[in-house]
Amino acid sequence: MFQKKNEFSNHQGPVYCLSKNTNSFFSSSADKFIVRWDLSKFIQDKFVVKVNSSAFSIYHLINLPYLIIGCSNGNIHVIDTESKKEIKFLEYHKSAIFLINEILEKNYFFTGDAEGNLCFWNNQDFKLIRKIPLNCGKIRSTHFFENDILIGSKDGKLRFIDIDYLTPIEEISINTEGVQAILKMNDQYLIGGYDGYLYFLDPKSKKIVSKIPAHKGPIYSLTRMNKDCFISGSRDKSIKIWNINSLKVIDKKDFKTGGHRNSVNCIISLDEKSFVSCSDDSNIILWSQEF
Repeated sequence: MFQKKNEFSNHQGPVYCLSKNTNSFFSSSADKFIVRWDLSKFIQDKFVVKVNSSAFSIYHLINLPYLIIGCSNGNIHVIDTESKKEIKFLEYHKSAIFLINEILEKNYFFTGDAEGNLCFWNNQDFKLIRKIPLNCGKIRSTHFFENDILIGSKDGKLRFIDIDYLTPIEEISINTEGVQAILKMNDQYLIGGYDGYLYFLDPKSKKIVSKIPAHKGPIYSLTRMNKDCFISGSRDKSIKIWNINSLKVIDKKDFKTGGHRNSVNCIISLDEKSFVSCSDDSNIILWSQEF
């Protein structure tokens, strides 16, 4: 069972995204602020950035002290988290950015927007390497599959992008409502749908082998907790902790049990015993497992 250990209410609007660094994590909000939280003390530290529109997505590069911020107007801000200064401002996307991730071996990061454009950037000089117009609606989820990038989007398809050539090579139809989240789980890929279902993709056949109803609203976030469980968060305001083997819900957090009163937008695991969630209710909650 997980219990609420702390709750942060510093943001003045919905909290859309979380990104973990080594000893801290960042949060972004409709209030246009991005703040950093100290994991040793679980307090907001002195790092605060304000951008010119709501920050829908954030990502801290793994090997560089750069925080990438994607905004509702399509702007991208690159912040050096050591100097606390903006080192690059990119005006290329014309619609909201919902996805940011990186390809470590290539020194690239990539962004996906509401119109279905996928852009790859060099994380040294921040030049655009390639734009792929997928025309698929909102791009909200990604994962890696062998030498491919998996991209999930609002048209309900899962696309495979070749990492070396940065070209689409295959696509799979999951549903008609949209793909919101992707998680690798043992020998399968778990896909969270806009329809509230969890889909199970066999990577060998690249086919959906099963699906189960999971939430009463879109599944916005999927996170691996440890070898025994994974977590899902939904617009239905709930967080569910699932046993990986039985696929049964072993714990559920909603407003009645100390959880959020609005949509759960993002969940990140901090370690094998704790995770953080954020919501449209402006709050961030730290959860920890009891033994």
